[in-house]
Order: sequence, then C-alpha cells, then structure tokens
Amino acid sequence: MTDAFDPNNQNHQKIKAEIEIGDGLPDIRLTTKCLEALKQAGFEVVWEKDLAVDSPVPWYLPLDKSHFSLSSFRLTAVGRFMTKNMVKALEFVGLAPKGSQRVQDFLEKAAEGLVEGGKKEIFTPMYFFLARKPE
Repeated sequence: MTDAFDPNNQNHQKIKAEIEIGDGLPDIRLTTKCLEALKQAGFEVVWEKDLAVDSPVPWYLPLDKSHFSLSSFRLTAVGRFMTKNMVKALEFVGLAPKGSQRVQDFLEKAAEGLVEGGKKEIFTPMYFFLARKPE
C-alpha cells in the first residue's frame, strides 16, 4: 500500500481487502513499513522507488474493464461477462469442478480492487528496493 492509503477510510479498507482475498495475500503493508522492516533487520537501503509513479501507462490498464482492447478482450466488461457465464455453464454440466464459479467471483473482485487501488493510487505492485547487509 502506498502512503496515500488511509487505514481509517472504509473505502480504502474495502479495496485492500479485495486485493488481499482475491490475490491470496496476507496483510498488505505500507511501502514505508517495508523500508522500516529492512532497516530494523540491519539492511542498508541502497535504492527504492515506486515505478508506477512515473509510468506513462497505468499498471492496472489491462485489468480495467472500462478499457477496450482486442488483445485483452477477456478482461473487458463483455469478455468478463462471457467468461463468468461460461464458467457457470461448465460447472453446471460438470465439465468444471464444483466451486469454479466461486473462484471466478473472487478473482473478479480482486481485479476490481486492483483497478480501484491503482486509480486511487493507494496500491502499487511496482514498488522495488535494493538493500544490502552491511559487512
């Protein structure tokens, strides 16, 4: 989570929960807390940056169902609708395992959370750091 994340904001909490549940993550930490943990463990932070900040293309664009693209049609609103119904039909006739629709639903929620988190700039998957253990 970025510094823009407000733990007292219910909408921010909802977005964070959707990302954690849908992506199978434990409690997502703030980038500043990651840096603190590195330093407390004795590492020297050589470099750190959120590469999403200067990116000319939003990282969440392929997941944004309002963005139409033939190359990622399955991620558009129409593509997701078709996928949802196909999974439902395949599960109904027994070609997909029981629970497939449930998995598809929470993955859909994760995608929505990722897009909202990206648009609000409260979540980034592009935070990188270089640290070293002093000798």
